Amino acid sequence: MLIFIILAVIILIAVYIYTESTSISVTEYLYTFDKLKADEYSFVFLTDLHGMVYGGDNEKLLGMIDELSPDAIMLAGDMITAGDPVFFKKTDEDRIESIASESGCHATLSFLERLKKKYPIYYGIGNHEEKLKRNPEIYSNAWERYTGSLEDMGLHILENETVRLEKEGIMIYGLDLEHKYYRKIVDRSIDEDYVERIFGPVCEDAVSILLAHFPDQFEGYARWGADLVLSGHVHGGVIRIPFLGGLVSPQLKLFPKYDCGEFKEGKSTMILSRGIGTHSVPIRINNRAEIVYVKLKRGEKQ
Repeated sequence: MLIFIILAVIILIAVYIYTESTSISVTEYLYTFDKLKADEYSFVFLTDLHGMVYGGDNEKLLGMIDELSPDAIMLAGDMITAGDPVFFKKTDEDRIESIASESGCHATLSFLERLKKKYPIYYGIGNHEEKLKRNPEIYSNAWERYTGSLEDMGLHILENETVRLEKEGIMIYGLDLEHKYYRKIVDRSIDEDYVERIFGPVCEDAVSILLAHFPDQFEGYARWGADLVLSGHVHGGVIRIPFLGGLVSPQLKLFPKYDCGEFKEGKSTMILSRGIGTHSVPIRINNRAEIVYVKLKRGEKQ
């Protein structure tokens, strides 16, 4: 009898972990800005897809986005995964195919192509895209092929670049943070003028949205003056413990200060998404994948 009880408990735990790891929730935020020119502007914010698929060809994910009917899609990086190149010991042709498959490039490209037909997409870079870009010889120029495919569908990654939405009164900044700031265990803060050296002073006559994958530098982003920062990377801490929050970050910090949700610093607000996929640790416990829906309204800032 005890064996059957133990087996039942194991099965229930397995079902719970599977459900948590394959389910998606929607979190909504509303902000008002007197700088906004449009009466309303909404977007879906996604990050850390890592090539995952929800329902055949991501039908489930696409359907949930369509139900929200946003004006645009904002991506904060890690839509693909830069796997460990030690596993790609094959012929050149097979190696290229292995890297594309392992990184989730095929699945992500298919998803983004279908999304691009319906919505404008603003794509900021994450550490996995940065890793592919930084190591072309290891990854058989996967970055060049990936970005080439994106350009073919009219989608450009913002690598320390800006886009101004003149009619809406919005400025979008895509920050390409250097590799040294993603190092594990050792903290390294960006210089006080780091973001300003890249973009110049923050735009004061438009709502400034900074796509910045790594949330640990929020104080630096806020110092620069971003109105809204969109971040990911931490995956909600993988396992979320009630009252304590996320368990561990990719930098191997236990109970990281920034795990998920909304954070404020001065006039800046950061939305830190739990992300939509997984990679190194392919589970989520009390930590469902997250679509973030943000609505901006014209009015006095709250």
